[in-house]
Amino acid sequence: MKQDTELSRRTFVGGMLSSAIAAAVAPSFIPSRVLAGENTPSKTIQLGHIGVGGQGTSDLRNFLGVDGAASVAICDPFRQRREHAAQFVREAQGLEPKLYNDFRDLLADKSIDAVVIATPDHWHVPIGLAAVRAGKDVYIEKPLGHSLGQNQAMLAAVKKHDRVFQYGTQQRSQEMLKRGVELVLNGYIGELQRLEVWAPGGKGGGSLDEIPVPEGLDYELYIGPAQMKPCTKDRITSDGSWYCSDYALGFIAGWGAHPLDIAIWGMDSDTKGPISFRGTGDFPTPKGLFDACAKWDVEVKFHDGIPMRFMSADHAAPIVKQYRDDDQTDGTTFFGSKGWVSLSRNGVAASNPDWLKLRQCEGSMRVLYHNRYYKSFVDSVRERSPSIAPIQDALRSDALSHLSLMAIKSGGEVVWDPKEYEIKSPKELNDKMYCPVRGDWKQS
Repeated sequence: MKQDTELSRRTFVGGMLSSAIAAAVAPSFIPSRVLAGENTPSKTIQLGHIGVGGQGTSDLRNFLGVDGAASVAICDPFRQRREHAAQFVREAQGLEPKLYNDFRDLLADKSIDAVVIATPDHWHVPIGLAAVRAGKDVYIEKPLGHSLGQNQAMLAAVKKHDRVFQYGTQQRSQEMLKRGVELVLNGYIGELQRLEVWAPGGKGGGSLDEIPVPEGLDYELYIGPAQMKPCTKDRITSDGSWYCSDYALGFIAGWGAHPLDIAIWGMDSDTKGPISFRGTGDFPTPKGLFDACAKWDVEVKFHDGIPMRFMSADHAAPIVKQYRDDDQTDGTTFFGSKGWVSLSRNGVAASNPDWLKLRQCEGSMRVLYHNRYYKSFVDSVRERSPSIAPIQDALRSDALSHLSLMAIKSGGEVVWDPKEYEIKSPKELNDKMYCPVRGDWKQS
């Protein structure tokens, strides 16, 4: 079966991308059902779940609690995982879900309205592309693509096929984070001057000793578009999918997606002109299985001169402790001419604590918000309304982690043009916007 892959770099630049990203910057239209806390149920949304490891099973269990949705199909190349996940469906819904080894068979089921994609990172966009082209709406776990080119192709496909896309950045349904972002947007901190963003780092290690493929695993399908490598006990674990560069960028993207998304929520400097990146990073076992960047410290400068420092938590800890007395392993701090607001999933802080007591700040700037993240996706699918975590914002935050890693690896400055969706210097890095795709998984 012919597969979907990345578009060539020259086939999708300029106007479409610029307008799509710019649309994410403007204040979003807020559907009446969000403001009123209502929806208009007209049908039960049929969901298919592709990838039911740790995060995928968590997503499944959350969707099982959403009225007006039914999880009718489960796909995973681990037979034991899909069978285990099916039990949750039976207990919660009294339904017998269809079980699939191959996602293409699930996507061929015309009764399925939308799919939840929680596979290893390198599969996110290839499956996402196939899904939207099969007429499905998509909820895709973070990070988005394994390359900038994949992200570009995903945006084009979502727009072309007019599909609902929601990114797996659940922090957007944390009310305190929403309030903090609106404090920034409405000028409580004054004019934005700089940002600090941090996330948990990774680790080295991982066994390279080959083992027999475990019974019940379709290893060929698990590896998919990545290079075929021997099966090892660590390669087929969550750590393998997080810290091995065959499948992921590491936590610079895998966890960095969360605080970077909050940064995107609260600013729009990244869409208006060139962005420069310069940084350092640590690869503790570059010849081991876990060969991704484990620690990083990157200086980002936006077109208007606003700097952002993006760090792994170990670099950030002594810096953040200068203004926060609680220990946060990830976060986003906005510094302005009148003060600062620091937002983390486990707590918030501000230079003026009274700001955080406001249920709603003064000012007209509001973000699209729903306090139930998974229900919001189902409602958007039913109503054909905007997602609270759209593809445009996913593209923006994901680009920051990809380009940070490129700067670390290049050892110099990388300059990115978001309007043209290309690297201005060094230009040879544009060839790195695409990752190798194996055999039959190549696209035309």
